Amino acid sequence: MTKSSTLAVALAVTFAGAVAWACGPDFPTQMLDDRAATLAAVPQNTFAFEAKHLLPATDGLKAVEGKPGDDLPAAQGARVKALMGSTRGDEAYANGGDLPEDVRLYVAGAVAWHAAMAACPQAPESPYGGSLSKPSCTTFDDASLARAQSRFEAVLALPAADAVRRGAWAAYMLGEVHAARAVKAAGSPAFDSERDAAVKAFRQVRALVLAGASDAQGLAVASFGEEARQALYVHGKPCVWVDFVSGRDCGDALAPTDLKHAIALYAAQAGHDSDNAVRSLAAVAGAVLADPTQTAALIDGPVSQRLLVAYALARVEPQTGDGKPNPLLGTLVDAIVAAGPDKVAGADRLASLAYQLGRYDQAAQLAAKVDSPMAAWVRAKLALRKGDREAAARDYAEAAKAFPRADDPKASLEPDSIDRITGERGVLALARGEYVEALSHMRDAALAVGGDGNVYDDDLSGIGYGNDARYIAERVLTVDELKAFVDAHVPPTSPPATSKDVSSPGLPGFDDRLRWLLARRLMRMGRFDDAYGYFPEGVDKRYAEVDLRATARRYAEALHDGDHAWTAIGKAEARYAAATIAREQGMALLGYEQGPDFADVDGAYQFGSGQTAQSLQGDLVTEGERQRFNASAAQPDIRLHYRYIAADKAASAADLLPPRSQAFAATLCTAASWMREGPPDHDEAEDGEVGKPLNERQRRIKAYYARYVKQGPYVLWAWDFGATCEAPDFDRARALQRAERVRAVKHFVKRWWPAELGLALLVLGSLGWAWRRRRRGG
Repeated sequence: MTKSSTLAVALAVTFAGAVAWACGPDFPTQMLDDRAATLAAVPQNTFAFEAKHLLPATDGLKAVEGKPGDDLPAAQGARVKALMGSTRGDEAYANGGDLPEDVRLYVAGAVAWHAAMAACPQAPESPYGGSLSKPSCTTFDDASLARAQSRFEAVLALPAADAVRRGAWAAYMLGEVHAARAVKAAGSPAFDSERDAAVKAFRQVRALVLAGASDAQGLAVASFGEEARQALYVHGKPCVWVDFVSGRDCGDALAPTDLKHAIALYAAQAGHDSDNAVRSLAAVAGAVLADPTQTAALIDGPVSQRLLVAYALARVEPQTGDGKPNPLLGTLVDAIVAAGPDKVAGADRLASLAYQLGRYDQAAQLAAKVDSPMAAWVRAKLALRKGDREAAARDYAEAAKAFPRADDPKASLEPDSIDRITGERGVLALARGEYVEALSHMRDAALAVGGDGNVYDDDLSGIGYGNDARYIAERVLTVDELKAFVDAHVPPTSPPATSKDVSSPGLPGFDDRLRWLLARRLMRMGRFDDAYGYFPEGVDKRYAEVDLRATARRYAEALHDGDHAWTAIGKAEARYAAATIAREQGMALLGYEQGPDFADVDGAYQFGSGQTAQSLQGDLVTEGERQRFNASAAQPDIRLHYRYIAADKAASAADLLPPRSQAFAATLCTAASWMREGPPDHDEAEDGEVGKPLNERQRRIKAYYARYVKQGPYVLWAWDFGATCEAPDFDRARALQRAERVRAVKHFVKRWWPAELGLALLVLGSLGWAWRRRRRGG
């Protein structure tokens, strides 16, 4: 919807927000997946960022795009809405006596404007928006338009203090009135005067707003674009958005001076954060680059040159379909360089474009001409091409100086580019064997994007800074290196205030998960006392439904008692308790953040983050990293590995139980049941898959059952072993053990009583002989 049609009805239209639903998992691209490609990527910002920084705003004007606003009191707004239903402007004016005079006059003019334009085509509701997309109209009603003009002029004739509410609005609509007449007057002497009047009115909008007039709809910023439209005429015919994007004979016939003027106005509009202006600049730049003659004519203007380079970097494919360099880009670079060094408006951006085209020597020459973060970024890429990682590290550090200026309107790099540089520094540090520094850089990038440390765009793609950081923390750093890093840089945080929605407690932040990752690493290594403090304190449902710190203590105590309890059955009971905790809370206490457990997605998928032995290839991966990766692998290195630990611990409890006890059967049955829950590892056969070896889970189930059949007692639930299990009764096992010991003694006595009687007589005779000998000696 155009500004003029919005203003004409003077209503605030509410648009229903579109909700996008994503189905299935979507994982961001990790920088460490293809390190060579990551470090070779072309340095650039988005086109929108570049467009909005061509001419940064120096005043307080604000763009308002989307839902229009108003600053009238609610009662007056309701009256305006009612009056807009009038059939004639005079009727609206007559019935609006309760409104301020400027509002009353403006509403009358808006009704007349609406009547004048009733037969005109409406602006399309499209995602493109902006002034370029507005259709031209020559079928308006002259009489109604004259009445509208009269009312708008009457608003501007009021004393400035009395026209604060609608002065800028009226000036804007006067610009629209004259712009409409200019289109109709094409080819006649009236064209220039009407177009000049439109330009004057649009400039007046900005002057009025800067002087204090109301601008709830962002008319001052919009007026830049409307003024720019007045420069886009060819032989009295306006060029609109569809002409530029469709390649019609329009843009190539525009006078270069007119194009430069329009570009400057759109750039000023974009500098006030206008997305409509960005789209207009993109349409113009695309059309100009397709015409080498227009390109050559525009490169002598610093703003238009920078626009063309920005568009070429962000929106034009560097290669044609046959894999050759795009000639449009080469022509642009050659034309700018040929114009002379004093004509290069943005040497760092041009250097990046030359780098993209594979013109590395030319890129180096251009990057050397300017001291900027973008130029340093290009130099870092060029140093990497030469294998000079030391120089690349220095250049990355130089590029990082943009960081404190990320929110500056004159910033050289956008936040996404700054995060990208930080991540690339992490990749380079990893390639240089600086593992702790690599984590530091990746963590900085992850924290910058927030949330889980990964960044997504509207298509749910993005960059996995958080995934890369957690890979380094879990599989590259030693546990002591990680502990020292966390202690120095990642302090504990307090849980958020209790939410009324207890069903949605939220998720822990990136640093919270880093501490949790360390806690689990320490637990896996058996360093329990070190681990406790890195778990959250108390019950924090962002992590689990239980007190993880207390549960970790119970697990450690059970493991200790499983080896040091006084009795064998006491040890077995403790081992089974540890096994149960490992099975029920294993992901939270022992799970790997990435492979093989993927705690980052709660084990739902066996992919999406981290690295594998296959991905750790190439000269950007050190042998030290590979060794650390292998040394930190899960034992066993299989999906949901803590379930195997739990099953092994339960089976080891059976080692200490009477084989004919219910507890012996129950512990083995439980171990089998945990294995039956699945799923198989990604490279194993599915359960029951014909023609393939048993997966590890099935092999264990078979072994547990075979042991039970060979050694265990008959139990009623044996027919469904591993699916229906009783809880082990350790007290009955103790009773059985005592009974078995008594039976063993009785059996021994019964079988060997003659020998036992002879031994007893021998002992008694020996005692008697010793007694008599002592009496004689006395």
